Amino acid sequence: MTDAKKASESESRLAWIVTPADLNRHGTLFGGQLLALADRVAAMAALRHSRLDCVTVSIDKVDFVAPVHHGYILDMTARVHFTARTSMEIYVEAMAEEPRSGERNLVCEAFFSFVAVNQDNRPIPVPQVELETERDRRLNKEAKARYDARKAGRAAGRTAKREKQ
Repeated sequence: MTDAKKASESESRLAWIVTPADLNRHGTLFGGQLLALADRVAAMAALRHSRLDCVTVSIDKVDFVAPVHHGYILDMTARVHFTARTSMEIYVEAMAEEPRSGERNLVCEAFFSFVAVNQDNRPIPVPQVELETERDRRLNKEAKARYDARKAGRAAGRTAKREKQ
């Protein structure tokens, strides 16, 4: 696949109201719940960009910036900003909105890597991304460095190896 696609074509959103079932013992949103929602919106962006089946292969960085409280509206945005031959890196930003005041705050940022796969779950090429904004260009540059580091790590082997018993 050689045609490039604009980064904006992949942009995906997911809104979620935080209910008691989403809360930890501190009365705030479970980090794992937030990650699950982030993975969903990232998957939508990967699908929109590639129009192919995609799987999550890594989460490179997650920053939980602030807690999310019961009743808040969680608004998540994902966008492809880096592509390699078969993979894409997707930036996910989560904002929490206090519904009465409308005050919005950044609560989480994360970078997800997805790979497009065929029917046999083998990696297949994805369209390259056409960067449109300064933010896209900055995220792309940072993603390239992470991609190169991951490739170097694979050449050296996995970071955690099981010992033979």
